Amino acid sequence: MKMEEIKKLIQKAGPMRLGVVVLCGVLLILFSSGVSFSGSGGNKETKEATAQEPDITARQTQYREKMKQELTEILRRVEGVGNVEVMLTLKASNEKVTLKDNTDRGNDTEEQTVLIEDSERNSSPYVIQEKEPELEGVVIVCDGGADAGVKREITEAVSALFQIESHKIKIMKSKEAKE
Repeated sequence: MKMEEIKKLIQKAGPMRLGVVVLCGVLLILFSSGVSFSGSGGNKETKEATAQEPDITARQTQYREKMKQELTEILRRVEGVGNVEVMLTLKASNEKVTLKDNTDRGNDTEEQTVLIEDSERNSSPYVIQEKEPELEGVVIVCDGGADAGVKREITEAVSALFQIESHKIKIMKSKEAKE
C-alpha cells in the first residue's frame, strides 16, 4: 500500500475507530503471549507455592497414616501374623495432572497449561487428575515374622495392594513374640 492510500483509509475510518483497532491488537498480542495482569507478578505465585507446601506435607502424612492403618488392620486378620506393626515410606508427593492445550504451528507444537480463574481473579492450572504418592518400601514387624508361609502371604498381599516389588518389602519377627 502506498502512503496516500493509508492516509485515505485513516481519514475514512476515523481516529477513534483506528485507536480501538490498535488497542485490540495490542491486547490480543499481550494475552496470546501469556502476560499476567495481577500486579504482583511472580511474587504472588511464590507466596502461593510456599503456603501450599505445609498442606502437601500434611496430605502426604495423612495418606501414609491411612495406608499404614488399613494395612495393619488387614494383616491382623491373617492367621499366624499376630501382633503387627507397619512402617511405610513414600517415593514422592501427590502429583496433579493438569490439562494442556496443544497448538500445531507447522513443524512445531506448542503446549500450554490451561488456567482457570476464581471469583477473586486468581488463576490456577486446571487439574484433571490427582495421583496419590507411590510407596517406596514397607517394613512389617509381627509375631509370625519368622514363619516362611506367613512371610510369603504378607509379601503377596502387600505386592497386590500397592504394586510394589517383593524386594522392597521386609518382614521381621517381633522380639515380643512367643517362641
